[in-house]
Amino acid sequence: MIQNIWSRIVDWFSNVTDRRELLSSFNNAAKNAYILGITPTLIEARTSVGEISYRHEFSKFLSGGFRIKALSGTALTREEQMQIGLVILSDEMLVRHLISLGWDTLEVHDSVGKRGLKWELKKFSNIGGALSCGRY
Repeated sequence: MIQNIWSRIVDWFSNVTDRRELLSSFNNAAKNAYILGITPTLIEARTSVGEISYRHEFSKFLSGGFRIKALSGTALTREEQMQIGLVILSDEMLVRHLISLGWDTLEVHDSVGKRGLKWELKKFSNIGGALSCGRY
């Protein structure tokens, strides 16, 4: 009984650490890409509540959103927000990593407005692809 509780506590802390490390790594890479001129806009990722209808088996309660905020100082067009989101969603390994760490929603916002775009991560992960092809 106590062993089981202790195991769950250790798992929870290691999961929190993994999520924090991914956010830190993502933000450092984004900052370096901006400094080197690879990207025109500085972006920053953080955790948000996410979209409740996008929840999956691994979703973290009240922290299922992976929110990317563009720190351009100006409002981004819908197309610019879409472009940022599609860059993330095109990296299937990153999407699967986000899902495995409990994120279910990708959000892209600018630093000015309150409107942004949201995507359901599991729709971009190809999870279950082998199961749905009908071969055994």
